[in-house]
Amino acid sequence: MAAEAEVAAKHAQRSAAQQALQISHARSAAVRYRFIARGGPEEGAPPLARLLRGGGGRGGAARLKLYLSMLWLARNENRPLFQHPALTWSLLLGYGSADAGVRRVQEALRWLDREAFISLERRQGASSAVRLLSDAGTGRPYLAPGIAIKTANKAQREEHLYVQLPSGLWTNGWISELSGAAIAMYLVLLHERRGEQKQVWLSPRIGREQYGLSDETRRKGLTELSGHELIKVSKRPLHQGLFEDPLRTRHVYDLNPDALDQLDPEQPSVSAPTRVSPFSQPASPFGDGPESVWESRLRDL
Repeated sequence: MAAEAEVAAKHAQRSAAQQALQISHARSAAVRYRFIARGGPEEGAPPLARLLRGGGGRGGAARLKLYLSMLWLARNENRPLFQHPALTWSLLLGYGSADAGVRRVQEALRWLDREAFISLERRQGASSAVRLLSDAGTGRPYLAPGIAIKTANKAQREEHLYVQLPSGLWTNGWISELSGAAIAMYLVLLHERRGEQKQVWLSPRIGREQYGLSDETRRKGLTELSGHELIKVSKRPLHQGLFEDPLRTRHVYDLNPDALDQLDPEQPSVSAPTRVSPFSQPASPFGDGPESVWESRLRDL
């Protein structure tokens, strides 16, 4: 029964992701550099590390996956408001429809609200609406970086630089396959590449000082990504000048930014019952259909 429930959750996740994609037309999530890394040595832990560490356990992964899902669905929209119940998010993240998955989402929502990554707007007799706040962790209203960067002056431009996290993370089921550590390290490697086709070297010191991530998170995440062939690990000689030792090497990482779209984790083998899409349900008790909830996104995407 447990295996069948897991397979059913995977089917439901992909179904929800495909329908979310059809509505949002977002081929990637825009994630600011400031979400991933410190802007300077005087700053505290970046939002990515805060989400993973705040409370520990699996809660960190749920918070990260939920918040990234909101960034995906909010692509090119300022001050987005989500009116989906916790069950909808649970299905999108691959937690299924059981109470345990819904509770994980509810706990993540409460934490994100306390830490000012979202604002929960509670409504009598209905699920709380979710107002997305800045992914820089400032608590200010969310402004889509792709829009903000077009009007920013030179001094402001840096705060709106971003990486693009492919929608395959959701549509190919990786969101439920990968751990929080693996997703975090995928974001770190995207940030290190800065949009260039280059190998990345990431020392434990950089992981701690720039990204606020522990050595364990770094090792676990990179090992998992390599095991899924989402990155390629190779060795490169460590150059030390005239007296360099040819036997000393360092690991470097090749990231294929299209891998999440091109590769697919193991396909479920058991047919799951047909489910009604959570995105086809009324988004509020006032009878607003999905078209009215998402139409502002469709105009900008």
